[in-house]
Amino acid sequence: MLLGILLLCLLIVVFQDWKNRMIHVVLPVAVFVFSFLQIKQDYGTTTWSITAYNGAFFLATFIGLIGYMSWKNKGFLNPFENYFGLGDVLFYLAITPLFLLKNYVIYFVGSMLFSILLQLVLKKRMTHQTVPLAGFAALLLILLMLKDLFLNVYKITLINKI
Repeated sequence: MLLGILLLCLLIVVFQDWKNRMIHVVLPVAVFVFSFLQIKQDYGTTTWSITAYNGAFFLATFIGLIGYMSWKNKGFLNPFENYFGLGDVLFYLAITPLFLLKNYVIYFVGSMLFSILLQLVLKKRMTHQTVPLAGFAALLLILLMLKDLFLNVYKITLINKI
């Protein structure tokens, strides 16, 4: 049941971000809650440490990126004005319970590359100039979760059962 609701929330993220280039703030909260509860069923109290490690990685990466962009511009640069949406940041934080740290790093980098490739492929069908990063990342996550559920190959996510 939790997994079905989580997948539905991810589908809504894909749809909203594709259509509007923004997602409702409730969606990342719902994704986090349902992800956390789903993983807590199998991993118990370690879910908190999994979430904390992944969150720390993401925040360190994001702060480093802000620092680099500010250094290049010779002044503080607000990343939300030109580069990222708040929904993108909240989405990457919301999915932190779903991965071990190594797999979160792989997913993070992979989702960026997936988003770039999808943007290039779909450029002619796009009405906006911006990349729906949270939506494309959510689409990749749905595909990975379904792969982890139904195929007996290397698992990326911590999803074990339906």
